[in-house]
Amino acid sequence: MTTVREYAQISGISASPGIAIGKAFIYSKEMPPIRQRPIATHQVEAEVERFLATLHQAGEAIRRTRRLVESEQGTDLAQIFDAQLAMLEDVMVKEQTLTWIRQKHYCAERAFSLTLQQVKKGFENIENEYLRQRLSDVVDIEHQVLIRLAGGEIQALDSLRANTVIVAHDLLPSESVQLGRRLVKGIALDGGGSTSHTAIIARSLGLPTVLGAENCSREVESGDLVIVDGNEGVVHARPTVELLRNYRGQLRRQLRRERDLSSRRSLPAVTRDGHEMGLKANVDMPAEVEQAVENGARGVGMYRTEFLFLDYRLPTEEEQLAAFTQIVEGMAPRPVTIRTLDLGGDKLAHILDTTPEANPFLGWRGIRICLDTPELFKTQLRAILRAGVDADVQILMPMISSLDELRRARALLEETKEELSAEGQKFCQDCPLGVMVEVPSVALMADQFAAEADFFSIGTNDLTQYTLAVDRSMSRVAGLFDPFHPSVLRLIKMVTDSAHRHGIPCSICGEMGGDPLATVLLMGLGVECLSMSSGLIPEVKEVIRSSFLADARRIAARCLELKTGVEVHQYLEEAGESHLGH
Repeated sequence: MTTVREYAQISGISASPGIAIGKAFIYSKEMPPIRQRPIATHQVEAEVERFLATLHQAGEAIRRTRRLVESEQGTDLAQIFDAQLAMLEDVMVKEQTLTWIRQKHYCAERAFSLTLQQVKKGFENIENEYLRQRLSDVVDIEHQVLIRLAGGEIQALDSLRANTVIVAHDLLPSESVQLGRRLVKGIALDGGGSTSHTAIIARSLGLPTVLGAENCSREVESGDLVIVDGNEGVVHARPTVELLRNYRGQLRRQLRRERDLSSRRSLPAVTRDGHEMGLKANVDMPAEVEQAVENGARGVGMYRTEFLFLDYRLPTEEEQLAAFTQIVEGMAPRPVTIRTLDLGGDKLAHILDTTPEANPFLGWRGIRICLDTPELFKTQLRAILRAGVDADVQILMPMISSLDELRRARALLEETKEELSAEGQKFCQDCPLGVMVEVPSVALMADQFAAEADFFSIGTNDLTQYTLAVDRSMSRVAGLFDPFHPSVLRLIKMVTDSAHRHGIPCSICGEMGGDPLATVLLMGLGVECLSMSSGLIPEVKEVIRSSFLADARRIAARCLELKTGVEVHQYLEEAGESHLGH
């Protein structure tokens, strides 16, 4: 007798926004069994040759995948596989495996598996999220080599049907790139995080994705109807009729709204009383620029350069130059703001000599790393300056907390210009240098910073985190994270007032900039430009075009008088209905 399984809601992490509805495809894979019996002495060299030949085959397969991804999805995503190739060709990995074969007479499968077990333990012992996400590359290599040594073939996701939701414990990078929007509607995984390669690929493909949904692959069965809510980070398995109707209605309204907004995407972001706001896109990869332009972005408000550092080595100047040039040319003649490296030391432990920190958020990260490793910083500055020839390019520095840091960074920038000039290189002579306002000390001293910086960009995510002492990635306190808290709003007002007094531009590049509820408030606080995920631009533009700047200023003034974030939320919702009609 078949048991009818009941509705289940599984919470996870929102890795790629949107709503997907489809039939579950449970994707699982198993490692082949590994022979434990030793090989005979006369078989050793043949086993060595078998291992080396398999390594070559696996390398060629990864190179083919890389070429395919590069041609279909761009160089930036293809770089994921450079890290795999570097590990596959690592001398230590190869020599240790050969040592096991020759000295212990282990078969190639056992020898290679033992070697990678040591590599994986090294990753796990570092104990930081970034490197745990990179562990998937090791598993991917292990899977590809062991399958081939066993004489099998790599399973492809080629048996998919239309309107499929992939449900799995995890997806390896080589598997993720096989997913296309034609058949796959969404992804739900037991593991993974927002910085994993699967998350990066899913966002690039525009697939609604929830990761870290524990037990999802066991809770869901193949053929189950599944809703992936990538906006809220929730998976609904076997939804009720009412819930399904609700989500289908959301999806229809979302699609209609997108079509409606798309028809007006070329219109300027001007209020009803003639005030124009700048709307720009935050991007992680060059491939996102085309989508940003399609959504009406008037420039890149923040290009995060961290993706370039996902490899197991530091990117060269030429590699960074190629990525920056692709961004600049794709957005030309619109402006591009490039943020310098904003990773913590824990996330660079594989390429820099660092020790674990108890609290990386307050530790060696951002501009602190750049100033302590000037060659790393100057390599990036050289690439930015060279990419900025005959273009509108700005440099944004993260995690600034003191004027001394700003001055030291500017000195290194001038030093870099002198070196490029001495070499006869063409570069941007007057590249503006801006400060990312995300530490309260900068907001409190905004007048002094505005006198020396060329522009401000307020990072509301970290500014809120540091002001309220809340790490939103920790579920027990995430509810306390509130960018609408009056203390955060007052800091934003201090920054915009100082920027206006000193005549420098001031923008928002945090998630608050893409929240339609916050749009009128931020305009009223004096913010001149909002930078956000490009898909949010049409909605925010609609709010601006429906508003009066005079109303926005009155609304902002009232919010500054309120005492809690809840009161601000309630007031903004009421103001949206009564003053703006939406």
